[in-house]
Amino acid sequence: MKKFGFILVRNFTLSPLSMFIDTLRLAGDDGDRSRRGRFDWQIVGEKGLPIRSSSGVEVLPTSQVTAPEDYDNIVVVGGLLSGGQHLSTEKEAFLRLAARRGVPITALCTGSFVLAQYGLLDNYRACVSWFHVKEFREKYPHVRANADTLFLVDRDRATCAGGAGAADLASHFVSKLADERAAEKAARILVLDRIRTDRDVQPNGELFPTAVSRHTRRALLMMESSIQEKTSVTDIAKKLGISRRQLERLFSEEIQTSPVAAYLALRLRYAGTLLANTDLQISEVAYRCGFQNAGHFSRVYRQNVGIPPSNFRKAGTPPGTAMGTAAS
Repeated sequence: MKKFGFILVRNFTLSPLSMFIDTLRLAGDDGDRSRRGRFDWQIVGEKGLPIRSSSGVEVLPTSQVTAPEDYDNIVVVGGLLSGGQHLSTEKEAFLRLAARRGVPITALCTGSFVLAQYGLLDNYRACVSWFHVKEFREKYPHVRANADTLFLVDRDRATCAGGAGAADLASHFVSKLADERAAEKAARILVLDRIRTDRDVQPNGELFPTAVSRHTRRALLMMESSIQEKTSVTDIAKKLGISRRQLERLFSEEIQTSPVAAYLALRLRYAGTLLANTDLQISEVAYRCGFQNAGHFSRVYRQNVGIPPSNFRKAGTPPGTAMGTAAS
């Protein structure tokens, strides 16, 4: 029997926890009787002290903090970033000891922020939600974070984005520790249309909803994940295993524009968000959006949006831009 120990931060998100555990529950037993056959799971914490989720539902620990070797995997469930991602001293020590002793550690949703702040993701690749990846990279430059997959396993660390991604990561573990049929059975009972793998891309709030192919969607996510330090279209195509010409053809067919223009549109949209929601200087907005300087940024912004960025801020225009076609 494989044992998973769950560490919950205060204001943890309930859906990743429930999706992960339900996948283990349904995959680990014959029928639908919820017996702990192939897998066991415990909520690790101070007994008698409930842990509040972001939705207000409280969960009681089922096991006290013991030796990390009691588990085959320690799973950290993250929560609201605004409320901090700190663990109690006892849980932090438990997590650090698990890392030192080589016990595999998994982070669900913003649990990646917890591992990163304790240095437990340094020099690892990590999957972070597209919604948080920019903030994550600024805080933790020693982690190789990306937002172009649903989950990622790098040696003894596993990370995933969002609630449904937790079910996909759990299915990955079930397939490895048990078999694929068990994972498929759990997915069917959960009414999931299929088991998604680490090759599937994250859904996001896309500027280009008509992008359908895996290569196009992954390319857009790579662009959105590297707004400040631009990646060349040639390098993006190389990472996808296709030629630049193939990528340009896919963009033309699916979203009726070029990769260069799409990249610029994503950068301008992010600039609009920063202008509308922060008091950063124009030069800082330009830097964060990958422009050479404030003058270059202002010129390109005016050409594509119709007004200078300074006027945008004064007018209180909502974030978002028309898609530009000028290359930067």
